[in-house]
Amino acid sequence: MKVLKRMTFLILCLTLMFCISAFVMGAEKKDDKGTIKRGVRINGENVSGMKKKEATQKVRDAVNKKTNIKVKIKVGDYTCETRLVDLGYEWSNVDIVDDAIEYGKVGSPVTRYVNNAQLRNGGKDFKIKMKLNEKKMKKKFKKAVEPYELPVLNAELKATGHGFKILKEDNGYEVDQKKSTANFAKYVNKKWDGKSDINFTATTKVTKPKYTVKDCMKVSNKPMGTFTTSVSGGAQNETRNKNIKVGVKKLDGHTVYPGEQFSCNEHLAPWTEANGWYNAGTYVGNKVEDSLGGGICQVSSTLYNALLRAEIKVVKRFPHSMSVSYVDFAADAALAGDYKDLVFENNTDAPIYIQGHYDGGSITFNIYGHDTRKKWHEVKYESELIKTIPVKKITVKDPTKPEGFVEVEEGHVGRVAKLWKITYEHGKQVSKELLHESKYKMVPTKTIKGTGKNIKETESSDKKKETTAGR
Repeated sequence: MKVLKRMTFLILCLTLMFCISAFVMGAEKKDDKGTIKRGVRINGENVSGMKKKEATQKVRDAVNKKTNIKVKIKVGDYTCETRLVDLGYEWSNVDIVDDAIEYGKVGSPVTRYVNNAQLRNGGKDFKIKMKLNEKKMKKKFKKAVEPYELPVLNAELKATGHGFKILKEDNGYEVDQKKSTANFAKYVNKKWDGKSDINFTATTKVTKPKYTVKDCMKVSNKPMGTFTTSVSGGAQNETRNKNIKVGVKKLDGHTVYPGEQFSCNEHLAPWTEANGWYNAGTYVGNKVEDSLGGGICQVSSTLYNALLRAEIKVVKRFPHSMSVSYVDFAADAALAGDYKDLVFENNTDAPIYIQGHYDGGSITFNIYGHDTRKKWHEVKYESELIKTIPVKKITVKDPTKPEGFVEVEEGHVGRVAKLWKITYEHGKQVSKELLHESKYKMVPTKTIKGTGKNIKETESSDKKKETTAGR
C-alpha cells in the first residue's frame, strides 16, 4: 500500500512538472528568444518586446544621464566644475540587458514557471547599478582640482639698477587629497540622492613658502661671478645678434633657490619663430647651416663662464662639434635640440640671481648670491690646447655641375683641449683641478669640381663659403 502511494505521488509530481514544462515551452514559442518578455522593465522603463540593441541603447541613455551629473568642487576661492563620469562614476551591472532578455527563459522548468508568473502579476523591474571607482576617482579628482590650488610664493629678487628689490613671500593652499577624496566617496555612496547636481567643498591646507625675505636679504649687490664676450657686428650677423638679444632676455632676471636646478633649454625652447627666434648660422653635423636660434650658444657659453667664476655647480655642459672663437677652447657650452643643454644647480645657502645684459657689442652675465668665500680666495680658469688636427684638403667631382665649375667649402681645424680650474689662497696657488676635456672635429676643406657636359653654368666659379658662424 505504501509503495502504491509513493508511486502515485511520484506520478503526480512528474505529471505536474511535465505540465509546467509544456506550459513554459508553449509560452516560449510565442516569445522570440532574442526579445524581452512582456512585463520586463529596466529602471522603471518598459522594455517589453525590445531586442538587445534597442534595450542596450535605452540603458546607455539612462546611464549617461546619471554619469553626466554636474559636480562643482569648491577649492578655496575658486570652483572646479566637472562631471561624475570624469570622476570615475561608472555602470557596474553591464549584463543587465542580457539578464532582462533571459528572464523567464532560462533555468529549471519550475524557475521559469515562477518567473513567468511574476511577469503576469506585476512584472519584473531590473535596476541599473552604478558605482564610484574610488581608485580612478582619486587620480581624476587630483587632476581636476590641482589647477585651482594657490601656489606658494617664495620671496623673489628683482634687479633695480641700484641693488635689489625683494618681493615678499606669500602663503598658498593645496587640496588635502586624502581627506577630500574620502569625503567625496562617502557623500556619493551614502548621502547623494542619485539624481541631483553635486556641490562639494574640498578640504584644503595652507602651504608656507620655503624661502623668505630674510633669505633674499643675504644676497650681495656684488656679483659672485661675471663674464663678458664680444659680439660680431655687420649685416651678415644681424639675425644672429637678434637671437643673442632674445636669448639674454629670456635668461635674465631668474631667481634660483638652494638645491634647485636651472635648465637653459627649458627657458629658451621651443626653437620656433613664434617664440622669437630667427634663422642664423649654426653647426649642423660638419657644416654651418641656417636654423632657428643660431647664435644662442654664445649666450649659454657666456653664462657658463660666469657660473664657473661664481663656483656654482654645473650639472650638464656639452662642447660644440667644432671649435668657436668667442671663448677659450673647452670653455664653451653648446645648446642643441633637447640633447645638449646647460644645466646648473644652486649649491649655496641662499637664492642666486641671474642677470644678463646685451648692449649690441657684447654680452655680460652676472651671478648674484650669498658669497661665503673668503676675500683671499680666488679662482681662475685656464684652457690648455692638447692637440691640433690640421685641415685636410679633398676634391669632390660633381657631375651635376658644368665643366669648369669650382666651389670651395672651407674646413675647420680639429682640436683637443682641457679646461683647468686653478684656486688661489692669499695669492698662492693651492690646487689645479681638471674640469673636462673637449674634442672638436676637423672638417676638411672641400673643393667641388663640376664634370658635367652640356650643362649650363649657373653659378660663378671659385666660389667660397665662409663657415665662421655657429650657434
